[in-house]
Amino acid sequence: GSIDFNETLYDVLYNAMDDEGRLSGKTFPTVGRLRTRVKALRGDILQTLEGLVQIASVQSKLALESGGALFSETSGRLVIPLAADSKASTVGIVHDTSRSGKTVYVEPTEIVGPTNELRQAEGELRSEEARIWRYLTQNVLANQRALETSLYAVGQLDLVRARLQLGQSWQGIVPTVKEEGVISLRNARHPVLLLRKLDNIVGSDVNLGANGNQGLVLTGPNSGGKTVILKLLGLMALLSRAGVPVPASPGGDPRVDFFDPILADIGDIQSTTSDLSTFSGHMLVCKQVLENAGENALVLMDELGSGTDPQQGVAIAQAILESLVEANARVAITTHYGPLKNLAAADDRFAVGGMQFVRGRPTYKLLPGTVGESFALAVAERLELPQSVLSRANDLLDSDTRQMGELIQELEDQKLLIEEQASEMEEKKRELGRMEFELKERQVKVEKEQLNIRRKEARKFAKDLEEKERVLEDILSKLKSDPSRRIVAKSWDDIKFVKRDALNEAENVPSVLAQKKKAAKAIEEASAEMVPLSQLSDGLKPDLKEGDAVVICKNGPLFGRDGKFVKSNGKRIEVVVNNMNVAFKLSEVAMPPKNRAPMGHQKNSGSPQGKSGSRAVQKALAQERAAKSNEWDASRKSSAQGDGKVAMRTQANTVDVRGCNLMEAQERIKDKFSMTLMQGRGNPTVYVLHGHGTGGVLKSKVRQWLRHERQLVKQFSPADAADGGDAYTRVE
Repeated sequence: GSIDFNETLYDVLYNAMDDEGRLSGKTFPTVGRLRTRVKALRGDILQTLEGLVQIASVQSKLALESGGALFSETSGRLVIPLAADSKASTVGIVHDTSRSGKTVYVEPTEIVGPTNELRQAEGELRSEEARIWRYLTQNVLANQRALETSLYAVGQLDLVRARLQLGQSWQGIVPTVKEEGVISLRNARHPVLLLRKLDNIVGSDVNLGANGNQGLVLTGPNSGGKTVILKLLGLMALLSRAGVPVPASPGGDPRVDFFDPILADIGDIQSTTSDLSTFSGHMLVCKQVLENAGENALVLMDELGSGTDPQQGVAIAQAILESLVEANARVAITTHYGPLKNLAAADDRFAVGGMQFVRGRPTYKLLPGTVGESFALAVAERLELPQSVLSRANDLLDSDTRQMGELIQELEDQKLLIEEQASEMEEKKRELGRMEFELKERQVKVEKEQLNIRRKEARKFAKDLEEKERVLEDILSKLKSDPSRRIVAKSWDDIKFVKRDALNEAENVPSVLAQKKKAAKAIEEASAEMVPLSQLSDGLKPDLKEGDAVVICKNGPLFGRDGKFVKSNGKRIEVVVNNMNVAFKLSEVAMPPKNRAPMGHQKNSGSPQGKSGSRAVQKALAQERAAKSNEWDASRKSSAQGDGKVAMRTQANTVDVRGCNLMEAQERIKDKFSMTLMQGRGNPTVYVLHGHGTGGVLKSKVRQWLRHERQLVKQFSPADAADGGDAYTRVE
């Protein structure tokens, strides 16, 4: 059936109840109002009683020696206990008397009226609740058929859920189900043992109906687990038919087909009252089995043919087995009879399986394809039968039977040893697999960490490159605003600083830009110590005389330079700096700070680190100072190039390719061409220093390449003697 969900009925029933399981006062306002009234009336009555018992005349009549409650309820009326000899009738209505007759329970006159009103309100509340219950019942009755159908469907869903939870509780699997009479499971475990939560439950591989066999003969010692396997087959068939996951391992294409009926003869139905012996009881069951067995039937029979003469029992058992197989049923039996054990060898419709027995004890594990020995003497010894009896039984065995038993026992022990060694090797293999997996995980983790470190360094390097990009943009902006020779020379030095800094950072060498920042910071600190003469008070202004030392604090190429006072011209003074007389304002000159080494007179004075600075930094800062101190010369030379005259060779427009091969020389020359074109000169000229070399090979190859380089080269020729001669090539 299906679940018929009636939303109207659901809303009525859901909203009818409150959180305490009573009819809701919100859904049914009349009920809520009557409950409020009843509560209020009861509260008033209790308050009146509390006031009465405080009156002295009433207190003197109270029967308090009984130890009972001060207020109680009798026949729905609130009463107080009074002494029987205290004329209680004058207080109110007597409703009851104690067993001793010494106490009477009286309803005071003051609460008779309110109590009547309370009883009336309670009656109205009960009537209203009864009316509502009838209304709800009628709604349920009107939907009876739909509710019954839905209840049945919910029950089925609950049953399916219970089956699933049962299967999950023993980690069951869902096998393939067909109608071909096959049971094939790996590591199947007995469900009852699992529900008992026993430890070390042994699983077995069971196969019935596969590979064309229709019967399974289970052999092995007594108490070895044959009957457990027999019951296991039946339970697996029943669980699969009921839709419950079976307790087995998922490997090997698990399969349990649909069997109907499932017939079993396990145990003994002998009875004195029914005049049945053990054998006759088994024969009656066999009769019913033969009558009901057919295709898709599963027959389970324990110790078939036992309880009578062994030879006759074997004959009957084999005849029954053949009859069941011919009816296309699937059958499994347990036996100790040798002819039945050998049936699998003579008839391919049957398979055999033996219960493992190792070192005198059963392991309860089924070994398909093996014949299990009964080991009757070993079992009797394990059950502590007297040793004298065991010795006599062993003497009575014929030599062939004794030797066969010992040989089978030895083979079982050797097989167990091999299985243990194989299990150890498998465990070591799994351990190696785990170690390999952990090693790969660790390797992946290390590679991931290395990747993160490289990414972090790349982000840091990219950030530094962005800073250098901003420096280059600033240089380009200055070039566009003022393309003079002085700005070009300074910009070229700055570009060299940026390039050197980028290379140093790529090789994790301390940054040249960082060193320049430190130098600039040192200059700022030095300027903070210099106070211009214009800011000194009259009492502190020095009386300068010719030859007195001063310091230039004007921003520019002369900042921090030492000078000597010459003379004063009012608001300006004349100072000798770098052997030149220069006029400065009073705000541009300061007195030298104490303990200050004169700039320009100490080696490495331009570096805040002195001798500790690297040679690259010292050289770069020296070039910067040289550019600042020679700005007038640079301006004068730039005018000559700006007029379109032949450009003289300088360090700035010369590229040195000595020691390079042709490809390296080409790269350097192209870089120099690009830098010169970026400066925007009207007549850009580059001098290539290649030297003469051995046989003039490099010079010849460079000039041959220049001859074919039409895109960048307008013309070229050997340099003039004043510019270095034939060791240089002048390129326009």
